[in-house]
Amino acid sequence: MISALAGCGRGTADLQNPPPPPVSNVSIAFQPAPPASIFINTTLSLTAVVSQDSSNAGADWVVSCANTGNCGSLSALHTDSGKATTYTPPSAFSGNSQAVNIVAYATADHTQSVLAKVNLSAFGSNLKGAYVLQLQGMSLDPSSGITTVYQFAGVIVMDGNGGITSGEQTVNFNDPTMHTLLTKSDPITGGSYFLGPDGRGTITLNTQDQDVGTSGKETFSFVFVSSSQALIAQTDTVASGSGTMDSQTSTAAPSGGYAFVVSGSDIATASPVAFGGILNIDSPKTISGKNSVTDQNLAGTITTFQSLSGSLSDPDSFGAVTLNMTVPGFTNATTFQFTGYIVDTTHIELIESDNSSGTGSGATAGIAIGQGAATGTFTSKAAFSGTYVFGIPGEDLTSSPFAPDSMTSAALFTADGAGNLTSGFMDRSLQANSVQGTTGAQISSQFTGVYGVDVRGTGRVLAVLSNFVPLPVPKFRPRLFFYLAGNGNPPLVLDGGDLDLNYPSLGAGIAYPQGAAPTFGGKYGFNFMQQNTSSENGGTGQMTADTTTNSVSGSVDTNSGFNPTFGNAVSGTFVSPLSNGRFPGSLASLVFESSPFANEYYAIDASHGFFVETDVTSSGVVSFGYYTARTPVCTGCP
Repeated sequence: MISALAGCGRGTADLQNPPPPPVSNVSIAFQPAPPASIFINTTLSLTAVVSQDSSNAGADWVVSCANTGNCGSLSALHTDSGKATTYTPPSAFSGNSQAVNIVAYATADHTQSVLAKVNLSAFGSNLKGAYVLQLQGMSLDPSSGITTVYQFAGVIVMDGNGGITSGEQTVNFNDPTMHTLLTKSDPITGGSYFLGPDGRGTITLNTQDQDVGTSGKETFSFVFVSSSQALIAQTDTVASGSGTMDSQTSTAAPSGGYAFVVSGSDIATASPVAFGGILNIDSPKTISGKNSVTDQNLAGTITTFQSLSGSLSDPDSFGAVTLNMTVPGFTNATTFQFTGYIVDTTHIELIESDNSSGTGSGATAGIAIGQGAATGTFTSKAAFSGTYVFGIPGEDLTSSPFAPDSMTSAALFTADGAGNLTSGFMDRSLQANSVQGTTGAQISSQFTGVYGVDVRGTGRVLAVLSNFVPLPVPKFRPRLFFYLAGNGNPPLVLDGGDLDLNYPSLGAGIAYPQGAAPTFGGKYGFNFMQQNTSSENGGTGQMTADTTTNSVSGSVDTNSGFNPTFGNAVSGTFVSPLSNGRFPGSLASLVFESSPFANEYYAIDASHGFFVETDVTSSGVVSFGYYTARTPVCTGCP
């Protein structure tokens, strides 16, 4: 009995403490070892080999990262031993790099695994240093639903690795606290940027001003043109607009004559306004009345040939100067303050900054181009000669309330150096004008004209266009002011309205000398603004013009009615360019205000030009855009 009890005791102990399972000999390894980093536009083939697995169960795969949900994907989550899975990175992420973990587990024994730590790199190294941004559009006060003009200008410093280290900005916008149009100037405390393989990217800027952007954060889309320039669009839910970003190569104090134009809103009357002219910085920090002249279009009231004077500050550490100008002859406001962000020795981006309390002079923005050694030398009609292509976005003044970007105009002509304009052609759309018996007015006609040059040598040119064929009904006779910069730089242009008052408008733009053989084809970046009867749409993107099929394809980011969307397909057609550089086409995208829309291209040369929508009477939409040749961000990139 004792022996029997002892035997039972041993059996119970064995049941409670079973022997350990046999040791697994399964192992797993990458063959070959994956690289430590890849670019975002590449894929990665990974192969795991499982050894000592009698079941031949293969490998299970998992990919993870700190940015959950945006880690990329694997073509297969289970593979046989020795068979590859392909990892595809996400299309975009914040900043210039992102770390991902790719783990292969032995299916037969998940305690056996192998980890690949892979760093994904975008193309932010193409952008490094200080850049000047400027754009114009619309802003929204979310609490009241009120929209007003919007302008942004500033400097950001990009570190070449997806980070914004510092900067400063000035914004004219609808302040959500005071519910009125205000100017705010703030330091930029940080941010990030991303540049993808197709040349499209995003920028996020941080400020401490909770009224700016969305709780102090502003977002932009851009298309990379070169390391010196990008075209940008704001893609906030409270602000939209389009403009440029240019590498800052100088912060030296400006001197000499500058041609300038600005447009926006007059504070006292809440009316659209545009003005331009020549300001002469003829001694340090002083704008003298000598050889300084300006013209204004205030909601159709034209004030011409006024003297201006003023002062400016020394540039700050970001190349920003404060300009104070006095124009005694202007209607309503006669004193103005601008912040000028210096781009280089010739270009300054201007934004009006005198409306910090809601009772300033205005909210306008534009550009100044230096005349340098040519200051004061434009004394004869010969100073204005050659073939020019100009573009003017502006406002149709037919009825109030006025909508921004509701007038678009592009044209080309030849100035003969003797006071005559020849071989002209213009496409102009006015969204609200009904004098032609349709909703919207469209002018697409040849023209001639005459011009005169200020004999004092300022560079101010007054031109009147006439003899339109076919003749618009009723008659159309626009007046334009050109401000010459010389030294091969483009003149700036101010829309002085219709002398016959049938097509009232205002706007400001730029006139480029046309190259000898304007063509169209290749890779371009573009930006645009559209206006329909209820909302505005601003955007930027990239497109390729195929001269074999005469087709356009690409991708665009837009902000329609403060509803941003990204990576939308764009397509189109075009007719081979005519000898004068003007040629028809069409553009289509699901996110355009009308699609497809008919347009005319105005080629300046092979590298850049304008396009304008030409079907306002049927679509009710006007569009204005600028395109320029772009450099791919890498060899083999689209």
